[in-house]
Order: sequence, then structure tokens, then C-alpha cells
Amino acid sequence: MISMTLLRFSRNCKVKLKTTVVISLIFYIIFIPTLFAAKVSVVSPTVTQGEEAKVILKLDSAPNGLAGYIIKVSLGNIDIAKILKVEFPIWAKLYNSSIEGNSIMLKAVDLEDQIKPGATNIELATIVFWTTKQGESSIELSIIRMDDDSGNPINPLVESGKLVVQEIPSTLFGLPFPILIAAVVIIIVIGIGGVLYVRKIKPRARGLE
Repeated sequence: MISMTLLRFSRNCKVKLKTTVVISLIFYIIFIPTLFAAKVSVVSPTVTQGEEAKVILKLDSAPNGLAGYIIKVSLGNIDIAKILKVEFPIWAKLYNSSIEGNSIMLKAVDLEDQIKPGATNIELATIVFWTTKQGESSIELSIIRMDDDSGNPINPLVESGKLVVQEIPSTLFGLPFPILIAAVVIIIVIGIGGVLYVRKIKPRARGLE
């Protein structure tokens, strides 16, 4: 009886151990690569309507270097801004871009092998938008292709961004209202001070006559 109980206990322990090992392997396969994967992100700007907005794309790390990429960038709300131009970093000796509506396709190649293995905080491109209206818009990224120095594909995580366009501050005589109000308050204070000073000086002047 005791031996049967021990046998069952041993079998249960083995089953639990196998289950734990399988779960650990699944976790390792699914989550560990994600934790150490490279990431492409957007520096999200906040600007005033009528100003240029520079949206910078960055790759946080390139463990095996970077040979080149093809990335599509799309603006969710085309009412607040339009794509003006794109600026490529100095390492991209061969590059190209094409605008299609609210999207732009970016292509760049590191011909001189400037992005070495282990490089971090790599600027991929800067897209310049001209803002036309107050509002917000998502900036979506699609990695069409990205290769390391050995020609192997890089599959980075993608972190989309946001463009925020603020309303132009109300002005009068070319001055924003907060500054104008402050100036008016200062003038009033100086005026009141001047009146009080004159009232205080006049009686003294009369006494000297």
C-alpha cells in the first residue's frame, strides 16, 4: 500500500516537473527574444499651427550592424499636416523617398559600413511636416525590410508616435494676450503710482510758496 502511494507520488512529481519545463520553454521561446529585440520608434513632436514639425525615426540598437532598410511612414490625420520633405542621416550614402498621399516610403543603404555591430540610438530619418490645422494624428510605421551587415533580416519591435499641433495663441498688435495683459497691468500700476506721487508732492509744494 505504501509502495503504491509512493509510486503515484513519484509519477505526479514527474508530470508536474515536465509541465514546468514545457511552460518554461514556451516562455523562453516566445518572450525572451521579444525582451532583447531591437526597436524602431518615433520622436513625437508638439508644435504650433503653421510651424514645421520634425519627426525623427530611431533604431535603438543594432547588435549585428545595419545594412539598410525600407520603411513606410503614414500620417493618420491628413487634415492637420502634410509631408514637406525628408532628411536622411550622414551614414545613408544611398537613399530614396517617395510620397503617396499621407504616406512616405523611405529607403536607405549604409554603403560605407558606418553602422557597426553594437551601435545604439541610430537615427534612420527625419520627416518634416508642415502643420496646417490644430489637432492630433498618429504616426504609423511599417518595416518593409531591414537587414544587418550579414544580410540577415532584422525584425524590430515598432513603436508608433503622435503629432500634436497646438492652436496659434490669440494676439493683439502682434502680442499674445497673456503678454498684452501683463503689459497693461504694469502700465496701470505705474499710472496709479504716478498719480499718488503727484498728489503727495503738490501739498508740499504749496506749503513752500
